[in-house]
Amino acid sequence: MRVFPWLLLLVWNLAWAFPRVGVHEGFTRLVFDLPSREVAHTLSQENGLLTLILVGVKAGALDQVVNSPEVVSVQTVPEGRRVRVQVRLKAPVEVSVRRFSDPERLVVDLSLKKEAASERPAPPPSQNRAPKPPRPVVLLDPGHGGVDPGMVGYVVEKEVVLDVALRLKRLLEREGIEVRLTRDKDAHLSPDKREDLSRRAAMADSSRVNLFISIHVNATPTHTAQGVEAFYFGRAQDPRIVAQVIRENGGGELGRRLTEEAKSVAERILTDIVAQANQRYSQRLAETLGRKLSQATGSPYRGSFPGDFFVLRYAKVPAVLVEIGFGDHPAEGRRLADPAYRERVAQGLAEGILAFLAQGAFAR
Repeated sequence: MRVFPWLLLLVWNLAWAFPRVGVHEGFTRLVFDLPSREVAHTLSQENGLLTLILVGVKAGALDQVVNSPEVVSVQTVPEGRRVRVQVRLKAPVEVSVRRFSDPERLVVDLSLKKEAASERPAPPPSQNRAPKPPRPVVLLDPGHGGVDPGMVGYVVEKEVVLDVALRLKRLLEREGIEVRLTRDKDAHLSPDKREDLSRRAAMADSSRVNLFISIHVNATPTHTAQGVEAFYFGRAQDPRIVAQVIRENGGGELGRRLTEEAKSVAERILTDIVAQANQRYSQRLAETLGRKLSQATGSPYRGSFPGDFFVLRYAKVPAVLVEIGFGDHPAEGRRLADPAYRERVAQGLAEGILAFLAQGAFAR
């Protein structure tokens, strides 16, 4: 598992604005997440201003300072059923426009015209070397902790997930990825469950984080299920999933109340284009993690599902909750107690994260 510098540069700038702006060596990239294939666009460049008009899309007003070699700033102006995007240029640029699907998006690359680039003074020798790109940041959330043990079966959930998170942190840091933890010891963030989950969720609502992964151990009333599952934020429909969501949201009346709060956020996603794009990336991350985890451990892959998880509700980046196995299953519960098996769990999660980053989902 190796992360190349160009890949880190490709995925670093994750900004859920419209457009998302990435500054790369030799060009500036604008990525427009679109609601459908029906969105039409026109583009013109005149007097240091590039104007892009998208018809059939809505977005909020925004003025982003970019200050790249090609671009001064990007301004988004809503105009009813269309959006005008004005890009203030530092010099004439070559424009490359491409459309992609699944999810639908428009990618505009801006690079300096050769004559403009040749007129720029050469940098001092000390500046000829390209700056080292910043590292992607992954936030790991070992579920429960402190006064909240989580599920208790052949293992105690809060102990297993912390051990796996620390192992995963070591593996990712070895690949050049910065890793942060919501907790690095057996401790809660607050004895109040709602406040505890809210503090974890707040850490995922940050421009300084690229991925958020909450790690948990599963359980079932029959003690017969085994396998791995992954969840992204959305409306849970299956009664089994709803029951699981309530349990992870605190259980009992508290869990039901927090689930209802999360549902109201999930419903708003249906009318929020930016949130829908983030949900699609989260779904892809959940699918990738689930399959890689199953391959690494041999545990069955049970699927990826939407769920009204309180801890995922405000994430502005791809965010998932992973159930690494059933701690109350006679065989799988005992495997989760084995340090060697936990290492395989961490390896599977690491492979999933690196595979997701390698897809270049943030900058295509």
